[in-house]
Amino acid sequence: MRTRFAIASIIDSTASGVWPPFALLFLVNVQHMADTTAGMSITVGGLIGVTAGPAVGMLLDRIGPARLVIASNVVRLAGFAYYPQADTVPEAILVATVISVGDRLFWTSNAPFAKAVSTGERDVERLLGRQSIGRFAGFGIGSALIGVMPDVADPAIYNVVNYVAAAALGLAAVILLGITTPGQTTVKAGWPVVLRDRRYVAICATQVLFCLASVGKYTVLPLVVINELHMQQWVAGAAMIIGTVVYILVQEPVLRIAERFPRSLGMIVGAGLFAVSFGALAIFPATPVIFATSAVMSVAEALFSPLSTAAAADAAPKQAQGRASALFQLSWGIAVAAGPWLLTGLMTVGVTALWLTLAATSAAAIPAVIATQSRPRQQSVRPEVPQPPRADAQK
Repeated sequence: MRTRFAIASIIDSTASGVWPPFALLFLVNVQHMADTTAGMSITVGGLIGVTAGPAVGMLLDRIGPARLVIASNVVRLAGFAYYPQADTVPEAILVATVISVGDRLFWTSNAPFAKAVSTGERDVERLLGRQSIGRFAGFGIGSALIGVMPDVADPAIYNVVNYVAAAALGLAAVILLGITTPGQTTVKAGWPVVLRDRRYVAICATQVLFCLASVGKYTVLPLVVINELHMQQWVAGAAMIIGTVVYILVQEPVLRIAERFPRSLGMIVGAGLFAVSFGALAIFPATPVIFATSAVMSVAEALFSPLSTAAAADAAPKQAQGRASALFQLSWGIAVAAGPWLLTGLMTVGVTALWLTLAATSAAAIPAVIATQSRPRQQSVRPEVPQPPRADAQK
């Protein structure tokens, strides 16, 4: 069961990772939409899909994660398969919404599924880490396509990417068929149980700080390099490729080292690496520094992504894990949706202000992680109550 989950999740993550850097290119070059129209379509569809998170969380509490992950594959398969026919704005928004809903199904169910099939307390981190390797490999393929596909005139070549992604998601669903995990048929605990858990809510809020750092690297850094620093386009592409390769190479070794220490320490180190990297970009915005910080931030992400997800899964209220997972994933959705708008707004103030703000928010994650650490339970000391002598002792 664990092996099947690991294989399916790597296939799933690789297929899904290809699409984000490729989506705009496809809509502009094949469906002949304007840049702003294509971006608006993807954003609107993504935001609509994020709203499905709470409902997915309630469903997860009812039927367990295995069937929802399979459903997510089927939903996204349908979206990718239809994308070549989506040549109008309403259709593009609809397909982006379908894929976004599929993403909510997957990411909300993913950590509980990994926890259910894992073989030990820290094994869930290994599963999530290998899954991230697949996602970043897919992202690297998508980034490489950006450099090659604009010179391709035949739309059918673009459509191959959609159909291959759909087929991979279908294969992942088939691999998972027959796996069952515990689900609750009657759930007495609702959203108040999750929202009253102040430590868990704080963990979700802390995740926003980490996610903003990730958005800063993958969304804003290329824009700054090309439009603000006026460097050649290959610098941005090389920085992304370096970061992707480093992530894939260091993910498992970094997690093996992190297993020797508390999760919180690994997350603190990740936050510190992000803060130092953004600070370096603010002071020395040169090509070697851009390459180096892209690599260092990949190490930071290799730490925080699986560790924070595993920590949240362990801290979630046991009687409402589905709803709790939905709230945690909403923190990522908020950062992805609001991050580009917030960070590009800071760019109007200045690149230095942008990087220093990201350095400050990354540094703020350090005390936040410390504050959300689990506290050891104190054993209550009760005075011993004298027991009456047994009858056989009086003989």
